[in-house]
Amino acid sequence: MDSIQFVDVEAARAARGLRLIVSGVIASPWSEAAKGLFHVKGIPALGVRFRRGNDELRAWTGAHNVPVVLFDDEPPRTAWADILALAERLGGRASLVPVDPEARVRMYGLLHELASEGGLGWQSRLIMLHGSFTTGGARSFPLPIAEYLAPKYGYTPERAEVARGRIRQVLALCDQQLARSRAAGHAFMMGEAVGALDIYVAAFLTPPLGTEVDCPEIRPDLRAGFAYLAAQVAAEVPASLAAHRALMFREHLPWPIRL
Repeated sequence: MDSIQFVDVEAARAARGLRLIVSGVIASPWSEAAKGLFHVKGIPALGVRFRRGNDELRAWTGAHNVPVVLFDDEPPRTAWADILALAERLGGRASLVPVDPEARVRMYGLLHELASEGGLGWQSRLIMLHGSFTTGGARSFPLPIAEYLAPKYGYTPERAEVARGRIRQVLALCDQQLARSRAAGHAFMMGEAVGALDIYVAAFLTPPLGTEVDCPEIRPDLRAGFAYLAAQVAAEVPASLAAHRALMFREHLPWPIRL
């Protein structure tokens, strides 16, 4: 069972404990990874679905994007590393960060390659935006959505042209890490138990690999962006990583993905 109970903004704002504001219209990998951390840890949370134009949410959190994670009266957290640090501090039924310092540094480096500015998720958005602008909105996101997102990701045609190569690099790094772990006799990215990197790999491979069955609630006009990305990138994903993503959703993460 998912550990997140969705409520309205007023109820979440009045509550204490853990609260997550996450995307309610698209399987954003940043939102889904944050949800996955607390699900695997079994830490109960209240969730609020973010939709553009919700002034009440912005007034509360001061953030213009998601996820936003709040705990008691602490400042809102929006960066993936800060959210992971909070998840580890809160404990739960499993640690998701390696104890060994070298393994921990390697894991955080790979998470950066997936989730930070310029990482796999960022480059994927650039490809989706490029599809919108080069086809006049006939493919990928409709033009009004692309025009809204483009400044957030610093879209230019030149940046989009190099995005595919950057995605290949990140996928190769993750595939090498999985192979290294498997060679040592482990089932997961960083060892014998599920860790943060497994969750983030599953979430960030959803845009190119996910189907309508995986996430039936994506808004139809946004689904076209995923379909365009899949046509451009899915063949680049190593089979081992695709199988690992499937394992994570089969055994460790809620499926189908609910928004």
